[in-house]
Amino acid sequence: MIRSTAVFVACLLLAGCGDGPLGAAEGAASAPADAPAGVAAGPDYGGDFDLVGTEPFWAGKVRAETIALDRMEGGAVSLPNPGVRIDGEQGVWDAEQPGEAGAPGGEQGHRLVFRLTPQPCSDGMSDRVFTHAAEVWLDGATFKGCAARTEDLAKQGRP
Repeated sequence: MIRSTAVFVACLLLAGCGDGPLGAAEGAASAPADAPAGVAAGPDYGGDFDLVGTEPFWAGKVRAETIALDRMEGGAVSLPNPGVRIDGEQGVWDAEQPGEAGAPGGEQGHRLVFRLTPQPCSDGMSDRVFTHAAEVWLDGATFKGCAARTEDLAKQGRP
């Protein structure tokens, strides 16, 4: 009797170690039901952005290859796009061209930084709806304005 009870208990223990619902075998294909979910994605700053500002008038562009600032007074600067860095909810592009600031010819250096913050923004001059506030730094000068994805502005009928 003791022997048959021991055999019965041994069979139950072995059954619990198999591929059944109580004891999954090593290397089982499915994760436990309470496995943690994936990490939430951060803000999306992929794609092209257009930036605008007034007083003084300026326009900026974020494109795959370049970031550019065009000032009515002061000319245009275009630098290779360094890629966006996420700072909280903000997107930051920080590009630098080596050289000496103010030097003549192609040796002139620049540092151009775009910082976009997701919030409704109005440029005060148009009926466009912007999704981001923009702050731009160029060689120590600061410009404030608005920005939105190029495709969103195109949907509003704006180039």
